[in-house]
Amino acid sequence: MKVLAIALLVLALAVPAAARDIANATVTLLSPTTVSPGNTYMFVFFVQNASPDAEWITNVEIHFPFGPGTTANQGSMGYTLIATGRPSWTMTVFPTVPTCVWADNNGGYGEIYSTEGTDVWVDVTLPPVMTGTQIQWELWGDGFGAAPHYVTGYINVIVTAVEEQTWTAIKSMYR
Repeated sequence: MKVLAIALLVLALAVPAAARDIANATVTLLSPTTVSPGNTYMFVFFVQNASPDAEWITNVEIHFPFGPGTTANQGSMGYTLIATGRPSWTMTVFPTVPTCVWADNNGGYGEIYSTEGTDVWVDVTLPPVMTGTQIQWELWGDGFGAAPHYVTGYINVIVTAVEEQTWTAIKSMYR
């Protein structure tokens, strides 16, 4: 009976150690806190790889489904919590989709290790009429070990209404 109990304990400890997944990895929106249609904003996100083991993140994708006329103008990535000298991201902005992708381009395991995180930012012009209020994110792992190697989520964006400016409304401000 003792042998069985010890064998089960060893097995219980070995399984999590062998698994490599990114189930706990997330993307959070740091700013802006609210947006208005028709304006341009610098969206700043924090990508956290909270893998319980040694899985690396190889790709970060952020989609802006706010409707026709949404444009991702440019973007970049900071290396706040990543070891110096390692990052080798290729960043691609697909302005008309609009999607931004940061991809590992050096053939290694990835760029964000299981205990690391970093900022990414994207300059986005919103359409005058927004048809969506969620940003979708996707994180891809290195593919070794146990699944999941891919996680996704949504970030709700708070939209403030833009008051329509009529000639009567503008004249009333100066009376």
